[in-house]
Amino acid sequence: MFSTRKLGQVSLHPGIATALQHHFSRSLVSRSFITSPQCVKTILLTRQANQNRSVWGLIPASCKRLFSISSTYHYEVSVVPGESKVTDLKPDAQDIFRTAIRSVYPKSMIGNVLLYNAVTSTLKVQGKTYKLDRNVFVVGMGKAVAGMAGVVEDILGAHIVTGVISIPEGLQEQIQDENPCGFPLRNTTKIQIYEGSSRTEADEASYNAAKAIHNLVSKLTEKDLLIVLCSGGGSVLCPLPHSPITLDELRQVTRLLKQNGANVKEVNTVRKNIEVLKGGGLAMEAKPAKVVSLILSSFIGDPIDLIASGPTCPSQPAPHHCIEIMNRLGIMDQVPESVRKFLERETVILSQKQKILDSIQAKAELDATWADIQNIVVGNNSIACEAAATRASELGYLPLILTTKLVGEARNIGTLLAKLAKFIMMCYDRKTSMEPNMELTILEVELVAGGIRKEWINHICNSLDRAHNMNKDLCIICGGEIMVQVKGSGIGGKNMEAALAAAIHMKKLFRLEEMPVAETRMCFLCCDSDGLDGVTKMAGAIVDQDFLNKVEERGLEMGDYLENNDSFSLFSQVDNGQYLVKTNVTGTNIMDLVVMLVQKPQDRKYAWI
Repeated sequence: MFSTRKLGQVSLHPGIATALQHHFSRSLVSRSFITSPQCVKTILLTRQANQNRSVWGLIPASCKRLFSISSTYHYEVSVVPGESKVTDLKPDAQDIFRTAIRSVYPKSMIGNVLLYNAVTSTLKVQGKTYKLDRNVFVVGMGKAVAGMAGVVEDILGAHIVTGVISIPEGLQEQIQDENPCGFPLRNTTKIQIYEGSSRTEADEASYNAAKAIHNLVSKLTEKDLLIVLCSGGGSVLCPLPHSPITLDELRQVTRLLKQNGANVKEVNTVRKNIEVLKGGGLAMEAKPAKVVSLILSSFIGDPIDLIASGPTCPSQPAPHHCIEIMNRLGIMDQVPESVRKFLERETVILSQKQKILDSIQAKAELDATWADIQNIVVGNNSIACEAAATRASELGYLPLILTTKLVGEARNIGTLLAKLAKFIMMCYDRKTSMEPNMELTILEVELVAGGIRKEWINHICNSLDRAHNMNKDLCIICGGEIMVQVKGSGIGGKNMEAALAAAIHMKKLFRLEEMPVAETRMCFLCCDSDGLDGVTKMAGAIVDQDFLNKVEERGLEMGDYLENNDSFSLFSQVDNGQYLVKTNVTGTNIMDLVVMLVQKPQDRKYAWI
């Protein structure tokens, strides 16, 4: 019996060592634990006898989970004399990001869905065909619908009768100032533009836009086709509470929910039940017209009932659920009386209806109601990440889409990805030997504890094996929703803050601590797809080792700026703001994108053993 179990130079309690072995039994990196002399002897003999081919099948089952090897892992690293080539990776990272954004521009997204035949005056949309004869109406709400409406107008302009879109305040002027092509809608457009709230709360202007949309759709006939455009921010830009609830009371309820811990789904549940156009309400108001809803997803997993609160999405009324949410949050006594009475009345009506219809009848009725309504996700984070991977490959990188469901606080994400960069550098430098690498194992434990799944680690290691054999640098791509908790008074955005947090941890890993392997070039880009990060006109920021040097030369304390949520001010001072990423308003919105490039060791080559 052993009181401790030695792995490399580190002594671990046997319980911890066993737990680590069990936890990483499928991990490509941490299978390098060697705990049995018999295993060591078997592996050495096997390796000696099979130097030119895979040895995995010849290792006893009892040893397999302890030995790091894969189908492409047959090389050792040897030093090549000469100077290393230093490469600036930032232009490539920006190129990859901009390509990803172009893939979800309205023209490319909607043009692939709306297939118009001018000869027959027919529109084909995913298997359904519509006859057009100056019977098309357009409505929309969200940050990206101006560009979407412009594309619809280009394709179907001759048949558009009229339309209404609601966009954030100031967006029209901003697009005209920054876009050399001007505003996406024509000067002779038949689509009315309303500019509503640019904040997270509905205002009188967005309320007027919602009333205009309601007035338009409620007059449609069975001969008409309604094109609905939805993107992130649509909920705030199209508020229309059921009578007698007022706009002020709607805002009061929304504030109460958010201030008392309601999540996005719960807020949207309440909105859908107390507003006219949400939760499928817009589609119902448009009946008997046919409806095609084109949705640009700004939510992970593309839940169409949450995007702009699902104005054309099938939804069952759930007033009782709203009451449960308010009671659980302890805010029912603070909710305006008009809202309480409305929900109570709707609960009684729904209960009576359910007594009359059985579940089969209710489903048949629901299916018939939504037969003439199409909901199509035309763009999302996954499309952008795939385009980024394609461009990275064209530039000579080996791309890996780590996840399209990245969620977390900006500081945590930046710190975690800085650790991942070090992990990749160490894996690039590793050799196929029997020596356990305890530091690599501990780093992997930290990555998993931080939220990077074991299967993602495995994907990274497999990609690094391929990168070794193909002599390529690695490109890690992530998409998702980054969040920030604002406590300071500075100027910044969630993506700039993630980049700053990454730089702070890079300094710790690459400057204050001794790297166990040769440091290679890397860069980290984090940007918002709509081109506006926080309250700034920048999309985000990019950092690399040169950034660390320039910050140090200027004597700037990155931690102070991070604590004050003042990332923009810091980036503005470094190299005249060259580490800020500016795209102008992109006209799209598919959450946030992260691109991390890690260069292979320049002074090494790979030889068969």
